[in-house]
Amino acid sequence: MKTSPKDITIYMDVCEIVDNQYNQLLNHPIASRHFKTLNLNEHLPRIYNFWSFILEVDPINYSYKGSAFEPHVRLNLTQEDFEIWQQCLKNAVLGNFEGETAVKMLNKAEQLGVMFQYKLGILNTEE
Repeated sequence: MKTSPKDITIYMDVCEIVDNQYNQLLNHPIASRHFKTLNLNEHLPRIYNFWSFILEVDPINYSYKGSAFEPHVRLNLTQEDFEIWQQCLKNAVLGNFEGETAVKMLNKAEQLGVMFQYKLGILNTEE
C-alpha cells in the first residue's frame, strides 16, 4: 500500500526537496551550465538553511543570513532558467509532499522567481 504524501515538517524534508531539485537541475541540458563551477558541498547547506528559515521549519537551528539575490546577478540567467528552476522545484515538492508548508514553498519560490527576474531586467510581462 502506498502512503499518502505528508507535509514539509522537518529539516530533512527540506533537504530531500532541495536535493531532488538540484539533481534535476544538474542533469538538465539547459540549466546544468550554471552549476559547473559551483561547490555543492558549500552551496547546498546554504540552500537547505534558506528554505528552512523561509518555511519556518526549525529556523532557530537553521537560520539564513545574507542575500539570496546577489549570487544570481552574475549568472546571466534567462526567463527560461527560472521556468526550469520552478518546474524542478514543483516536481521535487509535489512528488512526495502536500499540505500547507508544501504550498507555501511553491508560492514563495514563485514570488522569489518573479522578484529576481524583475531585478535582473528579464521579466517578460507580455504573456
